[in-house]
Amino acid sequence: MAREKDIKEELLKQLDQDSAGSAETDKDSARKIIEDYQVQAKRLKLLTILSWAITVFYFLAMHSLKEFLLEGNLRSLLTENEFLLISYMDMGTKVLVVISVLVTYLCYCKSKALTMIQICARLANIEEHLKRMSQEETPCKS
Repeated sequence: MAREKDIKEELLKQLDQDSAGSAETDKDSARKIIEDYQVQAKRLKLLTILSWAITVFYFLAMHSLKEFLLEGNLRSLLTENEFLLISYMDMGTKVLVVISVLVTYLCYCKSKALTMIQICARLANIEEHLKRMSQEETPCKS
């Protein structure tokens, strides 16, 4: 029984020595991954804002154009194809809204993934801290 405890303690010491050297690289790699995700999240936020701005601008421009062409005296100047083109302007608005919604959802998912990665990194730091604390307490008990 005593021999099993000695073997167990030796294995734990070896694991701690191995993890002590890789702990710094793990922290650096975790920090790099988090920074990469933060950059991607910022890009997606900008893309989301841009897509909604384009959607709103397109809607306002097309609404004003339709109002100008259809309610003015220019209705008699429009050919049948031009009139159909005006009626399909709403389709462009719908497509832009769908694209903007998808980009917004992508931004939301990236933000949640970033949050989960940050939580995992903090939990790993807490685990390392608790492991160091248990190592400091172990010699005192002996």
